[in-house]
Parts: sequence; structure tokens; C-alpha cells
Amino acid sequence: MRNIRQVLIVALAAFTLTACAQKMGSPQPSMSTLEAVRATDIPAMRVGTFALAPGLPASMDRSIGSRSVSLEPPEGSLAKYLATTLETDLRLGGKLDPNADLVLEGLLTASDLDTGMSTGNGKLGAKFSLKRGGKSIFEKDLLVTAQWDSSFLGAVAIPEAINQYTTLYDKLAAALFADGDFKIAVKSPPK
Repeated sequence: MRNIRQVLIVALAAFTLTACAQKMGSPQPSMSTLEAVRATDIPAMRVGTFALAPGLPASMDRSIGSRSVSLEPPEGSLAKYLATTLETDLRLGGKLDPNADLVLEGLLTASDLDTGMSTGNGKLGAKFSLKRGGKSIFEKDLLVTAQWDSSFLGAVAIPEAINQYTTLYDKLAAALFADGDFKIAVKSPPK
């Protein structure tokens, strides 16, 4: 009887320590981001290359962890997930043109998620650049953060952490479209 109990304890411990992977859903636009796109009266643009910033570990671009769950983007890259988020917002805002001379690009600079036992924290950052005719007209680092009540229980904390983290992509897109320097750059006449 004692051996069975020990086997069950070991099996339960192994089960709870085993990490599992979960795919992120497709980016969904938020009303605040769409309002920011429409409010800036930006010209049509296309989304160019998005990648991990140089010098950062490649693993940072492949997934983000929340306790025992590894959250993975559909295309295998969090930087590309950011690009897809921006494309979705621009398309629904009527501002995406694959042939536009104005090109939005970026480098993923920060991606962090801490589920915590009572408070969760997340951050997402990118260095954005905007080019017109191949010449840079805008470059800026932007960072958004989130903090929320978490739980000791993984069944409660992990889904909330995943939700909070994926919402950071909308917040970062909204921050870009609402940025004063970005608004000036997109409205500047071509040279």
C-alpha cells in the first residue's frame, strides 16, 4: 500500500511539473486600437519586416512562459505576431496597402510575463521604424506594461496571465498609433 502511495505521489509530481504548450489565437483588433488608427488620419501603409532585436536570445521570440504553460505564437515568432496584430488593425481601419510607399517595421525588444502568486506583471516592447521611399522618417522604442491580480491556483492564474499578455499586443499597437511623433512622421510630406 505504501509503495502504491509513493508511486502515485511521484506520478502526480511529474504530471504537475510537466510543461505544456499552448498556441496563441489569431490577433483580434480592439476598439481602442481601431479608434487610434482612424483618429490619426494616417495614410495607407504596409507592414514590413518584424524580427527580434539583435543581441537578445532567440528563445525570447519563440514563446513566453506562464508557470508550466508555454505560450507559442501561430507563426513561431512573437515579433511576427506583433506584425500580424498591426496588419489586422491597419486592414480593419482601412489603412493597409501592400503596395504603399510607407513601410512600418519593428524589432521586438521586450517580452516578459510573471504570473505571480498574488500579482501578475507583463511587458511588451518594440523599436518601431517607419520608412518612406526606403528612407527612415521615424524611429522610436515603445514599451507597454500590465499588472493584475493573480492567484496561487494555476487554473485561475494561468488563463488570466495569458489573456493579459496577449492584450499587450493591442496596447502596444494603440500606443504606436497614438504616439505624437508617429502622427507627425506619417503626415510629413514626401521628400
